[in-house]
Amino acid sequence: MNTKERTIRYIMNTYGRFDLTLVKGEGCLLYDEDEKEYVDFASGIAVNNLGYDNHAVNEAVINQVKKLIHASNYFYTEPQALLAEKLCKNSFADKVFFCNSGAESVEGAIKLARIYAGKFSKRGYNVIAMQNSFHGRTFGALSATGQDKYHKGFEPLLEGFTHVKFNDFGAVEKLIKSEKGNGYCAVIIEPVQGEGGVNIADKEYMKALRDLTAQNDIVLIFDEVQVGLGRTGKLFAYMNYGVEPDIMTLAKPLAGGLPIGAVLAKDKTAKAFEPGNHATTFGGGPLVTAAANAFFDEITKEGFLDEVLNTGEYVKEALNSLKSKFPDLIKDVRSIGLISAIEFYSIKSKDVAVNLISEGFLTTAVQDKILRLTPPLIIKKGDVDLLIESIVKVLNGHYNK
Repeated sequence: MNTKERTIRYIMNTYGRFDLTLVKGEGCLLYDEDEKEYVDFASGIAVNNLGYDNHAVNEAVINQVKKLIHASNYFYTEPQALLAEKLCKNSFADKVFFCNSGAESVEGAIKLARIYAGKFSKRGYNVIAMQNSFHGRTFGALSATGQDKYHKGFEPLLEGFTHVKFNDFGAVEKLIKSEKGNGYCAVIIEPVQGEGGVNIADKEYMKALRDLTAQNDIVLIFDEVQVGLGRTGKLFAYMNYGVEPDIMTLAKPLAGGLPIGAVLAKDKTAKAFEPGNHATTFGGGPLVTAAANAFFDEITKEGFLDEVLNTGEYVKEALNSLKSKFPDLIKDVRSIGLISAIEFYSIKSKDVAVNLISEGFLTTAVQDKILRLTPPLIIKKGDVDLLIESIVKVLNGHYNK
């Protein structure tokens, strides 16, 4: 059996996989079994922000493997402590809890918000979340997710979540100022809804949310699992808005491709956690935090994020030109930093993604008619030009059907 056949035979059928087997990567390129190369505009779903075979991350992993791969969190380890220090000193946060994934970080954030409410704010346990959001697939994170398609078959979900329209401050304000408003302990929001189609929060909306939640001692959670750590051109997405959350979740790119998650919080909120309230066996282990330290050092080097912003503006201009070229096919384009979306009127985004694979480019289809671009943060403008040329070719092919 080849890899595809073995996968189908032995692995549960939970992914709609593309017909492609990847074997290695270098920079922004991935290679299949026949050594055909593909320019990566997916980054393992916004994970490989430094691309592939990054020397700094590789060296950190190799060196740490020789020292200590795992130790219980009953003990102190240097890589974990160093990473926590870097995250806090470069963000709003005072404390960090490490876990293993984005969904786990959201679970931790929800637990922290609820225990804070029980101990300090004396509010209820309900959480306001957004329609079209995505927070993960564990039950708490799934319950916070505002897309019915992910809920189907898993009901009943965790109670206490109310979903309102994204970018609609009035909808949040109405709930908090209602007779049952004291029952809400937290608001959770993605500054950019990645799986929802790269929907970008308005600045005034985020500022209004911050003011309202602060006035009512409601915990404001920013889910930056997909858009934190340089993706928007800022170190953290909240920095685009001039506001700070009480809690922030991180994961995907933090350890350069190894599994890690993090819950960051201000002391006021973090103090609600005490020994025994929350834990994880593998969270923040020495191997993944060593990798994360190397990754963080790379993206915080002078000029790195400036280049991300510069390339991001180039992508935005290219997508706007593409939309002008195909006004009957492209409904909208949205972009911030190096996360972008092309929304089609009627074309299936997965069909476009499949055709782009044939052209040597990897992208992701989100929703039914939205193509998402999340390339490594080291992508070059020349690669962007080549992708746009291939998209033009694919769309011209659609016209000629």
